[in-house]
Amino acid sequence: MKKIFKTLLIVTAFLTIGTVQAFATNISGVNPVSQYIAGSNENAKDHAYIEKSKAIRAEIDILNTQIKGLREYNESVSNKLKTLNEKYKTDKSIISNDTMRKIKELRKSIKTVDRPEKTITEDDSIKSLVQNKEYDKALAKLNETLENKKSELKTLQERNAIWRQIDALIR
Repeated sequence: MKKIFKTLLIVTAFLTIGTVQAFATNISGVNPVSQYIAGSNENAKDHAYIEKSKAIRAEIDILNTQIKGLREYNESVSNKLKTLNEKYKTDKSIISNDTMRKIKELRKSIKTVDRPEKTITEDDSIKSLVQNKEYDKALAKLNETLENKKSELKTLQERNAIWRQIDALIR
């Protein structure tokens, strides 16, 4: 008796679910089961984008930290040089003329290195692409930002090498 009751209950449940699905399909024109499956596919795309973008953003953060350090060092040496120049105007004996000439040559060579363009992250456009579920375009924008950051870092490293030579001469 219990076995028959359980079987009857299971059959009733399946019939009820089938009727509800058929009813919902007839009203909306979309099968809720296929809609759920499509939704889970979208969730998979969301998850894949999030994972890929996390890796790219982490690399951008590392580059930003390196860029910030280089900029701060270059600025500090530049400030030392300005102070030295002010003192040199009044007292030429604080540093040799030969050393000052070398510093000026190095300073000119800094200007020959391409000036790094500050990378503008287009967070608003990336956010709108993500909101519109255009994940491939959003990842392309993130990768473009990453490449720009790498280029900026390379240029700053070249300039930094010259600033280090100037710093060595100032000391």
